[in-house]
Amino acid sequence: MKSKFSMHSIKLCLAGLVFLVGLASCQVPEHVPFRKMTEEELLTYNAVVALADNVYCFEDVRTGSFIRKKYCMTLQEIIDQVNDRSYDLGLISYGGTPTFGGANGGIGID
Repeated sequence: MKSKFSMHSIKLCLAGLVFLVGLASCQVPEHVPFRKMTEEELLTYNAVVALADNVYCFEDVRTGSFIRKKYCMTLQEIIDQVNDRSYDLGLISYGGTPTFGGANGGIGID
């Protein structure tokens, strides 16, 4: 029995599929990761986004190491960490509410 598809057409389809998969894997990301941006690029980015989405980067140098690690977080992520740690310390120290407790249980940006 003879097949509808010839060997040539199957090879052509497979080659097209491989090409499309290769093309999809070569896509460039939307933006450079924040930790790789220069200060000027970060300032430009922060100028066009909402205050809560402003990005701040910090360098951390470990004792006994000359390798610097750069951390970047949005302002809202920083505030969330402060609230979480404040709450944890409040529970441990006083068994009470967080230091930065507000109407919503912490600092927030409206």
